Amino acid sequence: MSRKRNTKIIMALALMIAIIGLSVGFAAMSTNLQITGTARMDPANWEVKFANLSTPIITGDATVITAPTLTDTNIGTYQVELTKPGDSITYTFDVTNTGTINARITTFTMPNPTCTGTGTSATADATIVCNNLVYTLTYTANGATVGLNDILPAGQTRNMTLRISYPSTVSVLPNNLVNITDLGITIVYMQD
Repeated sequence: MSRKRNTKIIMALALMIAIIGLSVGFAAMSTNLQITGTARMDPANWEVKFANLSTPIITGDATVITAPTLTDTNIGTYQVELTKPGDSITYTFDVTNTGTINARITTFTMPNPTCTGTGTSATADATIVCNNLVYTLTYTANGATVGLNDILPAGQTRNMTLRISYPSTVSVLPNNLVNITDLGITIVYMQD
């Protein structure tokens, strides 16, 4: 029995030496990799706004009844009057991206003006005016129409031109006063 016992002890010692040898061999052949570093979050700044509304450029006998008001996000409450072909009123203003993120136009609504005639020829007068009225919003620098997906880069300003006109090529005039409404334009900028 002592032989069996000695054999078992020798086998156990051999096994322990083998395990220790493998561990030392593994440690000698392994490499410890580390990734170290730091990060920080610098919050971006977002601000797109209107600025620098011009005095109107008036052509012909057009008149400004109520001058527009300007806030950072609204140009409104203006009222103008056109009286004959060739009349127009033009405003220019800036849209400025003072933020650190590019802005893209995701909603752009340019309405079709509504014309409401007065007097005995109200419907005919309204049709004449609305069929000939020109209402545009363009970039002043190149005359391109403002539209969806236009980009306003961070830190930049674009000048826009808003114009309402009754072209000089029109040969028909309404008989009575025509009120024009629905001149509101909606521009929504989102982060690009």
